Amino acid sequence: MSLKISDEQRLFISKNVPEIDMESNDLNDILRPLDIFISDIGLDDNYELTDLGRKAQRIYDDIYLNN
Repeated sequence: MSLKISDEQRLFISKNVPEIDMESNDLNDILRPLDIFISDIGLDDNYELTDLGRKAQRIYDDIYLNN
């Protein structure tokens, strides 16, 4: 069964986290690297989400909830 990921989400992931294998059917193969991206790139110096981090977090949450 394939994961439910929108074209917009796929585009964001391929642009920002290209190491994610979008053909994987294992949810963790998508969410783990996305979580690392959020932690490494999506936080400012005060550990608050940046605009990019918020977008990535929304995508993470949507993928998690839809699968």
